[in-house]
Amino acid sequence: MKTLYWMMVLAACYWAIRLIVSAVRTAGNTFHVTPESDVAARNGVTVSVCIPARNEEGRVGLTVKDVLAQDYAGLIEVIVLDDSSEDATSAEVDEASAGDPRVKKLLGSGPPEGWKGKQAAVWAAQQEATGEWLLFVDADVRLHPRALSIALSEASRRDAVMVSWLGQLATASFWEHALMPFIGDLILLFTKPRFVNDPTRDDCLANGQFILIRRDAYDTVGGHEAVKDSVIDDVSLARAVKFHEPSGSLRYVLLTSTGLMQVRMYEDLRGIWDGWTKNFFAASKNSVGAMVFLAVYLVWTSVMPWIVLPASLVLDAQGTALWSGLAVLLTLVYRLAMLRLMPQPVWAVLLHPVAAFMTAGIVLDSMLRGTGVKNPVKWKGREV
Repeated sequence: MKTLYWMMVLAACYWAIRLIVSAVRTAGNTFHVTPESDVAARNGVTVSVCIPARNEEGRVGLTVKDVLAQDYAGLIEVIVLDDSSEDATSAEVDEASAGDPRVKKLLGSGPPEGWKGKQAAVWAAQQEATGEWLLFVDADVRLHPRALSIALSEASRRDAVMVSWLGQLATASFWEHALMPFIGDLILLFTKPRFVNDPTRDDCLANGQFILIRRDAYDTVGGHEAVKDSVIDDVSLARAVKFHEPSGSLRYVLLTSTGLMQVRMYEDLRGIWDGWTKNFFAASKNSVGAMVFLAVYLVWTSVMPWIVLPASLVLDAQGTALWSGLAVLLTLVYRLAMLRLMPQPVWAVLLHPVAAFMTAGIVLDSMLRGTGVKNPVKWKGREV
């Protein structure tokens, strides 16, 4: 019981520190944009938007409409590659384009040997692009009309050849409410924009849902062909830009954003589980130790206090109950404070220990699949 007592003391201290650090990081974040952010004029700069789409019925049409509604006059074309979809994706693109001559629809036939599906799709799409800048957008993304203008303005202001940002997660089903904000916050925990945007540090992150890159820089680093077999192609592309020699010659910037982009990544538990399973191990640079540590960390800080609290009350272990109760209380305060960045129903905050336990399971499953102990995940009918 003494060991358990000290574990709860540490858990409570952890959440107290995390609350303070989160407040400091939010207040000091100079890499944040909103629809009200200033826009510098970029007259004459042309942009081509590339959208890979596979089985995106019910989503891709909204994305195409949002892209066409951008307020930037230099948007010259929207290239949608239908990657052998088995649903009404192609017809939905036609309907959404409503005859707009800027929309070009291409039909793909799947990835060649050695390529991942998304990389092959965007590589084919960009080969048809003529803009000075390329914007890669996923087919399930919703964009504010000023998104492109602000991204271009930030690229100019920060002297960057590549800009990516993190937006808001849209959730609708029970498991989306429970898991997606928790996992999104977990990613933010290990992602400090100040470090990612420091050219001297190894930290690197990008969001493939929205990547704006200057065409000549894209060609210089080899584009998606250079990362054709990466499970996390967005991070790999950002790394290729950030560490292109000579060091610092190409600047990449990761931003956080509010109100500029929203995406519903997955719609059910199977989609959430498979989607994150394919990413976690690769994001850890295939480190078994990192995966085990993450799973233990999640259970210790976010599951145990919720179990220990009622158990210690029953056993009349007052000291342990006090500290585990404090850990639970601080956790709830933290999650409520994060609702601004990670919107979800308030009731879903109470599912914090469930989300942590499930995420630990996803982490371990990702490790087992990544090391070959289990078969790789299949994503949209293809092995990842």
